[in-house]
Amino acid sequence: MTSRRHDAGSATVEFIGLCVILLIPAVYLLITLSQLQAAGYAAVAASDQAARTIGHSATDGQAELRAVQTVHLTVQDYALDPSTTTTTIECSNPVCTTPGTRITVHVSIDVPLPLVPTLFGNSTRLATMNATGHHIIGAFE
Repeated sequence: MTSRRHDAGSATVEFIGLCVILLIPAVYLLITLSQLQAAGYAAVAASDQAARTIGHSATDGQAELRAVQTVHLTVQDYALDPSTTTTTIECSNPVCTTPGTRITVHVSIDVPLPLVPTLFGNSTRLATMNATGHHIIGAFE
């Protein structure tokens, strides 16, 4: 004797359930990893370009302003918020624009959680990406 089963399941309900359980967290993880990667690349590029910008500036006051602007522009190019950056400039000489000066620029970028930049009025932070750029001003720059 064979019994016949009548299988009348609903594949759409199962598909939607699996999408919610598997696909949405996977997409969120992908977005999170891409934010971290973008912040890492932005920190490296911003610190390197800011150090070179100081080397090509005419005055010390102009150099610091241009370096911070360079960091903000670079971070914006990577679709990140410039207000989450911190820039620290160190020079081996008292005047950063003199030849032979070793310039070190530290850039740190706070990466918020994707799609949840604030939680209960506090900003969220997934990670902080740090990078350091160096430049030595040559005699003929």
